[in-house]
Amino acid sequence: EQGLIDGGHQVTTLDLFKIGFDPVLRQDDEPQWDQGEQVFSEEVHREMERINQHDAVVFCFPLYWSVMPAIMKGYLDRVFNFGYAYAHDRSTTMKLNKIFFMTTAGVSEEGFKKRNHIEFLNHYFNNVIAGYCHIKNSKLRIFDDVRNKKRDTEVHLPQAYQEGLDFDKW
Repeated sequence: EQGLIDGGHQVTTLDLFKIGFDPVLRQDDEPQWDQGEQVFSEEVHREMERINQHDAVVFCFPLYWSVMPAIMKGYLDRVFNFGYAYAHDRSTTMKLNKIFFMTTAGVSEEGFKKRNHIEFLNHYFNNVIAGYCHIKNSKLRIFDDVRNKKRDTEVHLPQAYQEGLDFDKW
């Protein structure tokens, strides 16, 4: 966050746990494929409006079993919904220009490479999520081996700060 601020960006922080976000996709938020205008729950509309107040979003999260936590997946399922974030035959109402996924993982870079996880994760976050939502500027940054506290403080924290400073360079 501090790198973004020092880079001249205004930052709004959203903690899904603190706001009590419900990650369960319920009937009210199911896409209505046969309707032009979508109607969603008040909570989802509030989050859509929050996103549209920004030109970029940074998601910070740990990887669990090579995927995002359930609460973040639920956020994407409910908020990045049909008609807002994606549509097959019409324009959408989401205004994001850039999305950045910053994640931590316990496995080392070698462990990721051994199973082609870096390629998989880049494809999933940049193509499947951002690409499907027509967000042209998307990036994934993995901070690996976070069980190594010395590496976290001496390597990862300065890298994360630099990512904030360099946010406009990609």
